[in-house]
Amino acid sequence: MAAILFGLWLKVEDARVPKDPPQIAPGQPIDLGWVEITPLSLSLAPPEREGKPKRLLLQARLLNLTGDTESSVFGFPPHPPELTVGGAPLPEPDIILDRDGEPLAQLHPRLAERITLVWQTPPDWRPGPVSLTFHRQTFKLRDNLYGKSSWLLFQPAARMSITPAGAP
Repeated sequence: MAAILFGLWLKVEDARVPKDPPQIAPGQPIDLGWVEITPLSLSLAPPEREGKPKRLLLQARLLNLTGDTESSVFGFPPHPPELTVGGAPLPEPDIILDRDGEPLAQLHPRLAERITLVWQTPPDWRPGPVSLTFHRQTFKLRDNLYGKSSWLLFQPAARMSITPAGAP
């Protein structure tokens, strides 16, 4: 009897504890709930102005999967891809629409756009491998409290380890 209960407990524990997200490579699309993002490349760019830190640029393709024009493409509250250098996450990136070079304000349904996510590197950072974590927001058609559809928790959907192009 104890062995059966222990086996059942292990199955429940396996289902409860989230697994590590899958490793992906550039060019693989990732479903994030609201949008599908395809990371294309990561590069190290010089500072915008003298005295500013270098920048990490992630070029990506973004596709709105909802039926509405979205201003919060990475969910609400926003969870853009998290870039980690040396085990420490960087602040949220600026999201630039490549088509016009302006910050991304909204994304129309089923219209793929090329974007660039821009992170400022820490002043003491030495170029090397970095880790990107992409988060997916869960959609529930009818929640248990109000019986309405809603976007719920964020969970890691994929992870990418990469060395930026242009790094020595």
